[in-house]
Amino acid sequence: MKTLQEAVAPILSHPTPEALVELQGALLISGQKGPDVDRALEIAGHFHAYLNELRSKIAARDYSELASRLDIGAVGMVALENIIATPGEEFWQRLLFGGLGEVLMVAASRQYVKGWQIETQLVHAQATWFLTEALWHASNEMEPSLAPEPRWQAIQALLAPASDANVPAPDKAMLLGRVFQMLLITYFARLLPGA
Repeated sequence: MKTLQEAVAPILSHPTPEALVELQGALLISGQKGPDVDRALEIAGHFHAYLNELRSKIAARDYSELASRLDIGAVGMVALENIIATPGEEFWQRLLFGGLGEVLMVAASRQYVKGWQIETQLVHAQATWFLTEALWHASNEMEPSLAPEPRWQAIQALLAPASDANVPAPDKAMLLGRVFQMLLITYFARLLPGA
């Protein structure tokens, strides 16, 4: 089993759900107790859930994208079949009706890809909700003299891109991942010897 310090390193460079499981184990085995351990475990647990949800959504998007591309290829095959196998008097009728049906199938498959963006937005929204509260607690612990309104405004400004419909999903994931990492660093700085 990795030491706590060894388990933290991959979370900061290349976080994965598997690395977070190792971090959880190292933290539990370390024998440390207290509110910092509890908060670190809670943040790591939410980060683990966030990364797993993203992984699942990305896989679903990739499969939908592949299916859509295969459908587009099928449209080309139908058109080719209509050109080769249809007698002249039926050619335009088959091409029109066959092509229309295939185009509708492709359009429907593209909707699955768009649906992924909506589903992924929910994952980002849930993470943003948790991170807002986690940042509030961490900020309150480290700088208790800061007034509530400026604290709230700073947190909202930091997380605003995660709720912006114009920000691409990968950028949202990068932002939220970095905030998870920042929070974990905050608590592990107190738990690791010599940090």
